[in-house]
Amino acid sequence: MNKDDFVCIAVDMGAGSIRVMLGVIDENGMSYEETHRITNEIIFREGHERWDMEKIVREIRVGISKAVEVSRHAPVSVGVDSWGVDFVLLDDRGELVDAPVAYRDKRTEGMRERWRTMMPEMETFRRTGINFYVFNTLFQLLSIRDSDVLKGASRILFMPCYISYLLSGHARNELTISSTSQMLEVSSDRWDDRVLAHLNLDRELLGDVIGPGTRLGPVAIPGTEGAGMENIAVCGHDTACVVAAIPVEDPSYAYISAGTWCILGVESDVPLITEEAFRFGVTNERGYDNTYRILKNITGLWLLQGLKVHLPEYTSYADMEEMTREGGDIVQVIDPDDPGFYNPADMKEAFDSYFRKTGQPLPGMFSEYLLCAYDSLCFSFRYHIEKLEQFTGKSIAVLHLVGGGSQSDYLCHRIATVCGRRVVAGPVEGATLGNMLIQALAMGRIKDLAQGRELVRKSCSLKTYKPEAESDRSAKRYQRFMKLKDTL
Repeated sequence: MNKDDFVCIAVDMGAGSIRVMLGVIDENGMSYEETHRITNEIIFREGHERWDMEKIVREIRVGISKAVEVSRHAPVSVGVDSWGVDFVLLDDRGELVDAPVAYRDKRTEGMRERWRTMMPEMETFRRTGINFYVFNTLFQLLSIRDSDVLKGASRILFMPCYISYLLSGHARNELTISSTSQMLEVSSDRWDDRVLAHLNLDRELLGDVIGPGTRLGPVAIPGTEGAGMENIAVCGHDTACVVAAIPVEDPSYAYISAGTWCILGVESDVPLITEEAFRFGVTNERGYDNTYRILKNITGLWLLQGLKVHLPEYTSYADMEEMTREGGDIVQVIDPDDPGFYNPADMKEAFDSYFRKTGQPLPGMFSEYLLCAYDSLCFSFRYHIEKLEQFTGKSIAVLHLVGGGSQSDYLCHRIATVCGRRVVAGPVEGATLGNMLIQALAMGRIKDLAQGRELVRKSCSLKTYKPEAESDRSAKRYQRFMKLKDTL
């Protein structure tokens, strides 16, 4: 590291863990090291599932101080990204009105039905571009409309924006995280007045929306005095950071962010707000540089995590992939997005229940459940890719697989073969890299996103997988999968 390197701190807030990363961009590319990590858990308090905000804030400050301490050269800037939809309520002194409630809390039950009495769903989709999910900010705020806790709020800030407020004193909501709320106009950076009116919210509570890359001023927290760091509003939504860091070469691509849940989508200059897209569950979230992420949320490796509990504790995911070789040619297939797989008490029983419901025989060996899970995920990816091609008119030749799932050779091979497209796997830490890139862009150290993505290609170990010939039996199972999707 030399004095001309760009050094920054990326705070990556996940619903399961929060990490503070020290990042460096130099002539050789990008690198990072984790300086602090905490487990982020939902706690039950005062009748609701909540985030332990006191712990989160304390540990992020500790992590930033550690990063400053261990860095050989002073970090130039700090950026924060997070999961979507959740928010804090601040009073007129800038303090928390209440411990923030987590998106998994049951307070949103019945809110979609209640919203339908206020505004037709298709109109809501056309106005905001966001599809209906039980955890949306829209439903969270609807559940507390006219409550004392909301009446006591002077400002609403989304999670990463609240941390940025504590870092620099500027209470501003950033575009990409704001777009997850289902309250922002689809084609502007303005809050939708009709949506807010139904929530009895004043626009001032949410404030003006700023774009990713906005400089918010110097960081001022204990332990960093004199460091001279700038607080940058990066893409507040972690998936927007991930997409910013995708090492794109061929523009005819889609991305799959593969983890517990999978996000499959394409980048576009315009949103997709047709009635067909709405019925299919497409949502339009905002990205860096005035782009849209036209995407579909898909149940992901959650299926394998649920099946893993039936195996000995020492069994690794690599072991599970090896077990699939025992499965041979199976006939079973599932739809991963069936509600029965959302949060079952027993994942294997959820598979059996689905097989009975759809008239399929039960597997004879446990390895066949694993093979069914992997293949059905790949069938789901292919199905949604083909639908996105149909809806957008865009031909997709390359799939960029990012996130934890990109580390699986088996999964990458199967996706390439089942989907009939080239797969480029990596990077794993896309949110951190995107966070770093946007900081560098904001500080003038990178000229544009294309240069940033070239740095990612230069820095990360990427692997390409080419499709192989698919068996006739596998092709027939995909046809069965499509029938299940279209009839159930």
